[in-house]
Amino acid sequence: MITEEQLFYVVAATTYVVTALVISAVRWFHMCRPYDRHPDYYYPGRKATTITYLTAVFLIPYIVWPDTLGGWLLVKAYFLPADLYFLSILFFSYFGTVMHWRKWRRPTILGGLLALIALLSGPVISLFGQGAVNSLVLGYSIIYGLGVLMTVLCMLSIFVVVRWTRRIDVEDYSNPQDFPVRFAHRMSILITVTMVLLWINALCDSPVTMAVLQLLLSVLSVGVLIVSLRPHRHRDPDAEQEEAAQPAPALSVSKSKALASAIRRVVEQEEAFLESHLTLQDVATRCGTSRTYVAKVFSTEFGGFFTYVNTLRLNYADKYREAHPKASIAEIASESGFGSRQTYYTVRAKLNRNIP
Repeated sequence: MITEEQLFYVVAATTYVVTALVISAVRWFHMCRPYDRHPDYYYPGRKATTITYLTAVFLIPYIVWPDTLGGWLLVKAYFLPADLYFLSILFFSYFGTVMHWRKWRRPTILGGLLALIALLSGPVISLFGQGAVNSLVLGYSIIYGLGVLMTVLCMLSIFVVVRWTRRIDVEDYSNPQDFPVRFAHRMSILITVTMVLLWINALCDSPVTMAVLQLLLSVLSVGVLIVSLRPHRHRDPDAEQEEAAQPAPALSVSKSKALASAIRRVVEQEEAFLESHLTLQDVATRCGTSRTYVAKVFSTEFGGFFTYVNTLRLNYADKYREAHPKASIAEIASESGFGSRQTYYTVRAKLNRNIP
């Protein structure tokens, strides 16, 4: 007869499985309009997300037999090496697609095989192992050993995405890949926190802690789903395809000068340069013309988008420092349109401006 404690474990695991399956179905079948016309662009990694959450069915044996050695090793394996692998896949599949980077697929194939070994090791050991203690030691050795490897893979995914984020933040304000910087920051923090929780749960080695973790991850997963239902990329693929199909004619001198004046009005007079994530598309939209024209005028009249916008920011920063001598570097950077203090330092170095 099942005890109250075991019932709690079963309810927690069932909640996680049902939540994961619902998320998988929603992620696959639901897309907001009109974004459903370009699902690969607006919802990168959608297929990987669907498959990843479907793997929650591996926990069904634990739900049915919560008091068995095989069931316990299975749930331990799922919420350490396997879940760390799934986090890496989710991260790589989304942001790797955004950056058109496919090298992540090869190392994750090997990782997938190791995650599968971890999931199957528990039931196999319980069936063929000799002695509960020896079986438990063998199972834990496999789980923790593969957990370390998957942690390295997960940390690698975070490192790569953070590096992309910094590059976009520091070097590429025109953001041609439409990289969702803020979403990347939030997801990096969330995955780091989840990774820590998984290891705390693994080291505590308690069914109660495991149940609490499952409930917590269910809530976090629903939150992530809600946030990701609305796309975090904002370019218009249809408009870009039309623009590519009909190349813009060359700008005359008079039109080029007129557009340069419009750019100055938007960027300087309206102080758009103070927006930390200002893009070429933003300027083009406010000027009422195409991104192609704006990019060309920036190149011919202003020395490039990066140089022009960040020169204005640095000039503003110098004036702000004079007006507020007690202001910190972080405050100066923020008020001047830089995403961070590090961005401010990096831009000054790139533009050969001495730091006061």
